[in-house]
Amino acid sequence: MDGSTETGQEAGDGALRLHPDPPSLRGWARPAPLSPDPSFPPEIGLDIEGLGTRVLTARADGAGGFVIDWPLPATLRDGVPREARAFHLVTGRELAGSPLRLEAGSAGEAPAPPRPAAAAGFPPLSRWPGGLAGVLPAAMAELAEGLQGGAQPPAATQRFEMVPESQSSGPGVRLLLDAASPRVSLLFRLDEVPAGRLVVTAWLPEATEPNMHAVLELSIQAREGPGFRPLRVLRRARAFRRPVEIPVELQPSETGAGAWLAVEALGAKGLAALAPRAAPQMHASPRFEDGRLEATFGRAETFARIHGAAPRPGPAPDPARRLPAGAHPFTQVVLPVHNGSDEVRACLRALSAAATGPMQVVVVDDGSRDLTAEMLREEAARDPRIVLHRREMNRGYTKSINEGVALTGADWVVVLNSDTVVPRGWLDRLHAAARARPGAGMVGPISNAASWQSLPAVKRPDGSWSTNDAIRPEHLDRVQALLDAATERAYPDFPLLNGFCTLISREVFDRVGLYDEEAFPMGYGEETDLCLRARAAGFRLVVADDCFVFHHKSVSFGAGRTELTRAGGLEMTNKHPGVVIPVLERMMQENAVLGRLRGRLAGIAELLAEGESA
Repeated sequence: MDGSTETGQEAGDGALRLHPDPPSLRGWARPAPLSPDPSFPPEIGLDIEGLGTRVLTARADGAGGFVIDWPLPATLRDGVPREARAFHLVTGRELAGSPLRLEAGSAGEAPAPPRPAAAAGFPPLSRWPGGLAGVLPAAMAELAEGLQGGAQPPAATQRFEMVPESQSSGPGVRLLLDAASPRVSLLFRLDEVPAGRLVVTAWLPEATEPNMHAVLELSIQAREGPGFRPLRVLRRARAFRRPVEIPVELQPSETGAGAWLAVEALGAKGLAALAPRAAPQMHASPRFEDGRLEATFGRAETFARIHGAAPRPGPAPDPARRLPAGAHPFTQVVLPVHNGSDEVRACLRALSAAATGPMQVVVVDDGSRDLTAEMLREEAARDPRIVLHRREMNRGYTKSINEGVALTGADWVVVLNSDTVVPRGWLDRLHAAARARPGAGMVGPISNAASWQSLPAVKRPDGSWSTNDAIRPEHLDRVQALLDAATERAYPDFPLLNGFCTLISREVFDRVGLYDEEAFPMGYGEETDLCLRARAAGFRLVVADDCFVFHHKSVSFGAGRTELTRAGGLEMTNKHPGVVIPVLERMMQENAVLGRLRGRLAGIAELLAEGESA
C-alpha cells in the first residue's frame, strides 16, 4: 500500500484503489462512528457490476489505523472491465476513489503462492484477510482463496459468510440461497490437506419444515476450465439442521495441486460446512468392535442424560455452610438491550443496589434508539461496574448474548434479560445453589413469569403462561422475604431452564459452545437448545428455589412472538431429533419441590395486599 496518499487523509470514511501487481484493491477505512470499541475492524461493501456484492473486512495496521488489501479473485482477472462501488457498511457513505474500474489480465491456472504451513487441515483464517461475506449470483463462483460456492437454478442469488474457526476445527462458510436448489455446492481446495482420514462437518443453515434433511454428497473434483469435473464420490450421507461429522478417506493421488473436495447438498436452500480437518484418534478401548454399535450406544447415553429422571435431591445444605454476603466469586452479568428505556434503567439500578460481592455488568446495546442509548451512557458513567458495548445496527438478541459472553472472562456468567429486577443477595443465592449440586453448569431462579419456574401459578385458566400480575416490582423485597420463609433450599434438578436469568459456568461454554445465533437469531429457543446441549454433555441444571427475580416479560420483542415461536420450534425439531420436549415439560410440571413451594405461597397476593394496607 502507498501509505502517503491512502492513510494520510483526515476526512471521509476511507479510500480504495486498484493496484495492478498483483491485482488487488488496497486502501484504508475508519471504524464506525461512535463505536464503543474503536479497535473493531470496519467492513466495506463492494458492489461489482454483474457480480453482486462482496464484503471486505479491514485489518489493523499496527499503528491505530485499518487497511484493506484484497487480492482480486480469478473471476475478476478475466480481462473484462467492470465498475465497482465501495461504501462503508455502517455509515453507507461511498469511499474516496469509488467508483473503481476493475480490469486485470487472466490469471489462468497459475501455481498458488506459498502459504504458511497448516496443522493437519485447511489453512487458518489468515488465508482470507479480506473477509468472507457477500451476495453473488448463484452460479459457481470463487468466494475466497481456495473456496468455491454455487447452486443450480432455480436459485438465482447466494449470500455467504464465514463460520469462525474454533479450537477443534478450522474456518468454514455458510451459504444461503433465495430458493431451493437441486444441488448446492461448496468446494475446498486440497493442495495443503494431507492424504488419509479426514472429517468434514456440514449442516443445513436454515430450517423450513419439521424434520428437514437433505442428501449430502462428498466427492473429489478436478478444476477443468471455468468448471469442475467429478473424479470420485467419497461418501453419501444426510445433512440436518444440526452439524454432522462425516469421515472420508483420501488417497495420496487425490490431494495436491488441482484437487478439490466438494461438499454438495441435494434439494436444499443452503449449505454450511467447516473446512476439512484430520480425523481425531479413536478411543483407546472402544466398548464395541462395530463402530456403528459404538455410535448407537453413545447416542443412547445422550438420550438417557436428557430424558432420564432428575436425581433425587439430597438433604438441604447446612445453613451455616452457605456463603456469607460478599463471598461469591467474581461474576459478570451479560445484559442484552434493545430499547425499553424505563425497564432497562430499573434493571441497571437494581443490579447496582443489589450487589453484595465482586460483579461487573456488560451491557450490549443492540442498536437501541436515541433515548435508550443516551440513558445507557448515563448509567455506565454513574456506576464503574457497568461496561457499555454498543452496536449501531440491530443484529438480534442471540448475537448480542454471544457478543457479551465473548467480552467476559469470569468463571461464572449470568445471562440476564433487561426487563428484570433483582433483589439484594441474588448472586449469593444462585452461587449457593451451584455449590450445593456438584456438576451444576447452569442455575436459574424463581420468578413471577418464567414458565415452570413461576410462582404461585404456572399457567392461566386458558392454558397460557401466567405472569402473576399481582406481584409487582415494588413487592420484590417482600416476595423475597416470603420465599426465604417458605423455601426448602432443596435446589432441584431441572431438564430445562427459562433463559430470562441464568447463571452459567464458563466450562459449559468451553465444552458445548455459545448460544446458536444462526438457528435462533431473535431468541425463542436459544436457551432450550443450550440447556439440551449442556445436559447431553453431563452438566446439571439447577433451580435456586430460594432466589426470586422479577420479570416484566418480553419488553423487547412485542409483535411477532407467534412467528418467532414457530420458527424456534422448527429449529429445535431439526437440531435435536429424538428429544421429546413434552416429556421434559412433564418432568418440570411434576417437580415435587416446586409444587410444595407453590402450595405454601398460593396466597401470596393476599399477603402482599395485607402488607400494602398495613
